[in-house]
Amino acid sequence: DVPSNWTLEEAASVPVVYSTAYYALIVRGRMQPGETVLIHSGSGGVGQAAIAIALSLGCRIFTTVGSAEKRAYLQSRFPQLNESSFANSRDTSFEQHVLWHTAGKGVDLVLNSLAEEKLQASVRCLAQHGRFLEIGKFDLSNNHPLGMAIFLKNVTFHGILLDLLFEENSTMWQEVSTLLKAGIRDGVVQPLKRTVFPRTQVEDAFRYMAQGKHIGKVVIQVREEEQKAVLHGTKPTQMAALCKTFCPAHKSYIITGGLGGFGLELGHWLVERGAQKLVLTSRSGIRTGYQARQVREWRRQGVQVLVSARDVSSLDGTRSLITEAAQLGPIGGIFNLAVVLRDAMLENQTPEFFQDVSKPKYNGTLNLDRVTREACPELDYFVVFSSVSCGRGNAGQTNYGFANSTMERICEKRRHDGLPGLAVQWGAIADVGLIMELKGTNKTVVGGTLPQRIISCLKVLDLFLNQPYPVLSSFVLAEKAAS
Repeated sequence: DVPSNWTLEEAASVPVVYSTAYYALIVRGRMQPGETVLIHSGSGGVGQAAIAIALSLGCRIFTTVGSAEKRAYLQSRFPQLNESSFANSRDTSFEQHVLWHTAGKGVDLVLNSLAEEKLQASVRCLAQHGRFLEIGKFDLSNNHPLGMAIFLKNVTFHGILLDLLFEENSTMWQEVSTLLKAGIRDGVVQPLKRTVFPRTQVEDAFRYMAQGKHIGKVVIQVREEEQKAVLHGTKPTQMAALCKTFCPAHKSYIITGGLGGFGLELGHWLVERGAQKLVLTSRSGIRTGYQARQVREWRRQGVQVLVSARDVSSLDGTRSLITEAAQLGPIGGIFNLAVVLRDAMLENQTPEFFQDVSKPKYNGTLNLDRVTREACPELDYFVVFSSVSCGRGNAGQTNYGFANSTMERICEKRRHDGLPGLAVQWGAIADVGLIMELKGTNKTVVGGTLPQRIISCLKVLDLFLNQPYPVLSSFVLAEKAAS
């Protein structure tokens, strides 16, 4: 909650920097009252936050700055800092400074954002039992070596990546949140100095930040701040944004053919985007260790997973499936990935082959369309996986092309009626699925397309789900070899 005496502009300068500083110094560094700490780039956002936290614990502080102006600013903001507290961040002279003023002992903690030889010099500033807290990414990303001998001083080295706390269900995040709230309550956390840019000058803001001359935070103002609560019905500010797919946790999501390679990846993707209720259909149920492990892992995370043998190629099967799924929660999305292949050149095709291939795709989609129109008022996504065999044609797959084409026409009709409907014409898919099982390689050229990596497919799907079109296509064109 924003304290009543802060503006939202002031509040915007607080969360990331103080969370980083609390996480680094307290959660990972276990900073104790009275210890010594070296804080690099003290006039930056994290630097100022770290100085405030260290002072609240009565620690002795050394900090580096890059200009006399930044040093003067810090001295006015933190009068507790004296002459010996400051060193230069533009070269490695801080090493001698720190060792001189600690009688050769060094500091208990280093909060580091400097790179290369300055990082090495910072490591040499550690006292015995010291903790090195690395928030710069340069040396980590470039895999630069770090001599092992430093660990003879019984020190620890911590890579601090705040963003990773959001990715796992980490209990540390609660700890950081509690520290931040207590810091606001006790007055340790204070808004930082800000340089504000209007939302029309985002590029200028980044260029300004890249020069490294600013003090505190660079803030983008999206709209003027209201002096009192915004009344319901106030005209919202419209702005261009990057759409992203999210799945409300109370809704259920059906994936027909959900235990196939792409189906399991899609399920994982939906869970990452908030889905907590999955219904996977499969004719044969769980039959591999990998499928079992994936379902077990979801359940361990608290996701409700129903594996159903209902067959959508019959109307009764479809009704039963929708009823089953609706018991978990209102249906938010349906993804039809079911597929049967009966490839043959046209003279060898039979009506039976056409019917086999059409059942999961044509009959299944027709039934899902019919049942969901009545039973699923909260449906956000109705997605079918088509193929370039339909959009472009592929030898030996007339029946598969036909079945996909029928699904696309159903999606067009749904869009025309104001309902969600999307058919994606995929090329070959790499990593998982039918082609990988049949060919066992990512290099196969299929119908002039190279297999598209699954991570790329899911990125494309995210984009497609935010488009208003019923049929979209995604494939990687292969280089044409001279025959």
